[in-house]
Amino acid sequence: MQHVFVSYKNEDLDFAENIISRLEKEGFATWTDLKIGAGEEWRTAIDLAIKNAFALIAIMTPEAKSSEYVTYEWAFAWGVGIRVIPVMLRSTHLHPRLEALQYLDFTNARSRPWGKLFEEIRAASHAPLTHSVSIPLNSPPFIRQAIASLDSAVLSDRKGAIGTLATAQTPAACAVLRESLSHPLPDVRAAAAEALGEIADPGAAPALMEALQDSNESVREAAALALGKITDPAAVPALIETLQDSDENVRAAAAQALGLIKNPGGVPALMETLRDPAFCTRSAAAEALGWMKDPDTVPALTRLLEDPDGNVRWAAARALGEIGDPGAAPALMTMLQAPEEHVREAAARALGGISEPAAVPALRETMDDSYEDVRLAVVEALGRIADPAAVPALTLGLGDFDERVRKAAAEALGEIAAPDAIPTLTGALPALMAAQRDDPDESVREAATRALRSYREANISPGVKKIVRGRSRS
Repeated sequence: MQHVFVSYKNEDLDFAENIISRLEKEGFATWTDLKIGAGEEWRTAIDLAIKNAFALIAIMTPEAKSSEYVTYEWAFAWGVGIRVIPVMLRSTHLHPRLEALQYLDFTNARSRPWGKLFEEIRAASHAPLTHSVSIPLNSPPFIRQAIASLDSAVLSDRKGAIGTLATAQTPAACAVLRESLSHPLPDVRAAAAEALGEIADPGAAPALMEALQDSNESVREAAALALGKITDPAAVPALIETLQDSDENVRAAAAQALGLIKNPGGVPALMETLRDPAFCTRSAAAEALGWMKDPDTVPALTRLLEDPDGNVRWAAARALGEIGDPGAAPALMTMLQAPEEHVREAAARALGGISEPAAVPALRETMDDSYEDVRLAVVEALGRIADPAAVPALTLGLGDFDERVRKAAAEALGEIAAPDAIPTLTGALPALMAAQRDDPDESVREAATRALRSYREANISPGVKKIVRGRSRS
């Protein structure tokens, strides 16, 4: 049963009991901290009692104004939409928020407005509550505590409550998270959307689609990202509409979600989004198209390599590598000379994904790049292409100062080892043997050992291999 919460300072207990007695005679249930049972956690009990109240009476005196507990109680109630009725027992300068609520003046003991108080209580009892997360009957204690904490005045309490519900992943917890998408506090709505995405709760998709229309951009962004993780194709139309959102981060989240869902119906809208004014949205649309691997998007993504923003070019290069269309290789080779190192790295990795032998000369020229991550990407790309023409460049890579590059060069040489590549690969043997013997990094020495083993196996004629295998079995 809903009740009236009475907040007071201990010195005013007699007056609080007077209010309680009069309210109960009028037929209203009441609650004070005197009802907290032995062993019960008082903070949780108070939060739950305020949440289940339809009104809170704050008995105000100078002492009550300075009380942390009284202030917490009325501020918490106000924050979650509970009707707060200030009753001034002794004159004091009220907090501006309480003054705005038009307090009832009870300072004159001979003329107290009891009728007005009862009138305010009756009006509050018929007003709908503004918070929306209800506490189901017979719910586990941790669910009840989490729901109460969702309306805490302390941000860390609210975040902790969402974390508790997300960790539980029970049907009841998921239902509370879905209902929390309508909570009055935007940080709760956003955190609930994020949690539903992490859980990948398919039942949350309809509520998350509604949240794409939320007044708060953080909530809309979290809802879009969550729909991407749930991967419900039914969300595609709503996400396409969200690509027109006024906030660029929301548009980017919608593009990312469409890429994760991988529904072909989202491709035309994502292609259009490649012209979005915000670089983060263009980048997200490019990455999404890469995840969808539609070869028809290659021309548009190739044009995006000329975008003025380096992050967009980086995303376009990655997308083209995911799709793996050789037609993008010439433009990607041009990107090996881009001014941004992360663009050069992405272009090299994309060329490795395409495995286009024609890219080997351009990759070889990039072996002297000043950034080790670019050199690493080049070496790994040459290994994936596995063209004997890359052997001289990879041999140089064995002397790189970065152990990751040296290891990747040894592994790439092992990938190239094949009977038809033996003449070219022979020139790398001294460097491989030196790396096997002298490199200070154990992982490089091991990679060189494996590469030499691959060379020796490739250099044995098929007939000799048969004899060797036969002997090994005898």
